[in-house]
Amino acid sequence: MDPNYVPVPVQFHQITATRRMAFRHFVGTKSPTILYIPGFFSNMELNKVIILEEYARATGHSFLRYDQECTGQSTGDQKTIEFAHWLEDALEMLDNYTQGPVVLVASSLGCWISTLVTQRRPQRIKAMMWLGPGFNCLWTGYWFYYNQLPPEVKARADSGEDGGNIKIKMAYGGWGILRKDFCQNTLPFEIDFENMVDIDMPIRVIHGIRDRDVPYEWCLMAMEKFVTKDFEVVYRKMGDHRLMTPQDLNAITYELDRLINHLKALDSGLQAAPILKGTNQEERIAQFVQHKENTQQKADNQHPTASNSQNLKSKL
Repeated sequence: MDPNYVPVPVQFHQITATRRMAFRHFVGTKSPTILYIPGFFSNMELNKVIILEEYARATGHSFLRYDQECTGQSTGDQKTIEFAHWLEDALEMLDNYTQGPVVLVASSLGCWISTLVTQRRPQRIKAMMWLGPGFNCLWTGYWFYYNQLPPEVKARADSGEDGGNIKIKMAYGGWGILRKDFCQNTLPFEIDFENMVDIDMPIRVIHGIRDRDVPYEWCLMAMEKFVTKDFEVVYRKMGDHRLMTPQDLNAITYELDRLINHLKALDSGLQAAPILKGTNQEERIAQFVQHKENTQQKADNQHPTASNSQNLKSKL
């Protein structure tokens, strides 16, 4: 992350008297706008999202990110939140805070939501980029966790105690509630993959082979089921579901930049963007190396004893 990065202020959007969303909106000068749609109970402050905003700032594009309800600084309760609320959240952001064409970048469950948004606002969306996409996964997910429960806990769930809710350990820390009715209520929103999905626009996917939450093979099926012929998949051999390593983040920003240049080429009547002949990457790498060295030197100056001890150990 850029050491000089300063986030834009948090703003709030009132959906109803009791529902309020937090969001950050960087207003650039170039089209398209980049709208990030978060994953399952995920907020807008992940390092991955900030890196995307840094890309947008550097290239002059507007960037919009938000806390979906029941996450971050937005209102909501796990006992009452619905998938429909998260779809509405994305539409509220798109309709009220973007102008002109939009590229949707989404993670995990957000990729499913981005597809629903595109189906409802086809004239607004120019392209989608999915990171570890998870579709139609909540009802099956409920039963996956249910089948791992001890018999006595299954009995409580079957009796309707606590609404049939299941307490699950989240893959990346903490505990969450998987409500049976929440999961079941997603069924009307599931994408029908028995038939072709009538979305004809560029779609880019990055998926980690080590993803323990969503099978990476799903992307190959999706490539066949979406009408568009402009569909590309990048697999990261060491990537997991979060795609948060420096290598993952580099791939994400690279592919987003390539996608946006591809869209500009299409708008100009070309079949693809011209071949890259050089960038300022060497200069940027040198800047980051210098910053790392300066930071280490500053730390050494603040803790000379620890530094000297380490030097002594290395000599021994």
